[in-house]
Amino acid sequence: MRVLVVTTWLPTAATPESGVFVERDIDLIAREHEVEVVHLSSDRRPGAVAVPWPVHHVPMVAANPLSVAAARRGLRPRLEGIDLVHTMAASTLLPFRRLDLSVPWVHTEHWSGLLAPSTVPLGARLAIPTTMRLLERPDVVVAVGRQLAAKIGETRRGPITVIPNAVASTAEPVPRREPDGLLRLVGVGGLVARKGPGLAIAAAAELVRRGHDVQLDWVGEGPMRRELDALVHESGLEGRVRFRGRLAPHEVGAVLGESDVFVLPTEHETFGVAIAEALAAGRPVVVGDVGEQAEFVREPDGVLVGERTATAYADGVERVLAANAGRSAADIAADVRSRFTEDARRTAYGEVYADAGRSSRARG
Repeated sequence: MRVLVVTTWLPTAATPESGVFVERDIDLIAREHEVEVVHLSSDRRPGAVAVPWPVHHVPMVAANPLSVAAARRGLRPRLEGIDLVHTMAASTLLPFRRLDLSVPWVHTEHWSGLLAPSTVPLGARLAIPTTMRLLERPDVVVAVGRQLAAKIGETRRGPITVIPNAVASTAEPVPRREPDGLLRLVGVGGLVARKGPGLAIAAAAELVRRGHDVQLDWVGEGPMRRELDALVHESGLEGRVRFRGRLAPHEVGAVLGESDVFVLPTEHETFGVAIAEALAAGRPVVVGDVGEQAEFVREPDGVLVGERTATAYADGVERVLAANAGRSAADIAADVRSRFTEDARRTAYGEVYADAGRSSRARG
């Protein structure tokens, strides 16, 4: 089957971590089908990372109606000879607002703004009603979590299927470090308020106050960097906190392997890929309790923290360390590795494509 994937989220040379979950979905689909990708990008020179499928860049600024209309015109020639269209990410729906497709249409949604509007900018919040209306149009909508599916189902009457994001893992969980007196924490996420990097720093300071020798590595970049540098200084944590910046997925895995506990004081997660991948690497996690991660984080493998304070997160770290004393990385990783498999995702997408074909024939 010839599948046209259209997405606004895709890793680029400048931001290799952006939309990695979309890239993994496309890789999965490309194992079964002939795939062509259209990247709708506001970057004039997006420079996609090397991928084994053809990518066509079509300029689009989601907030500009004229740009969206131009993107629609750029998409039309790509639809010729296609057997199925698969859109990914909410903003990708915009040029399809006035496109009538004669082929099956599947859409995969990841956007956290639908579940937690307060965590996204005002312009994005204002776009939520439009997004909800557009989600009624595809033949089948895939949500990456049950909570997101329930939200979409508040307005959508058509089929909604839950297929989790891909969870990357090594062949075997990474053996845990031998205790050496240093407690190494790691967080992975943008340097933005909703990911909680400031709270992770405060928790590290609280652990130091309790007598722990702590190092915190944070992987990710964002607008809070200068503010967080100041917080590190104010907290007396110079030399104990390292901002690792943007890293490719395999480099993130290496940082996880060096750690003892994964900490992410997130306000909300639509799925929580970084959390699942930390568990798959055999690292216990201490994370916020709001979001899809609450479906798969279980003690003793991890602690869900309901109170957004440094004390609560420091308590969580101490509790998860005590609970996992003597447990191996394989013990910690077992549940997540059995829960999120590529075979299950491949089978689920095959069923979704078949369902979309039946819905498309029904609408004529």
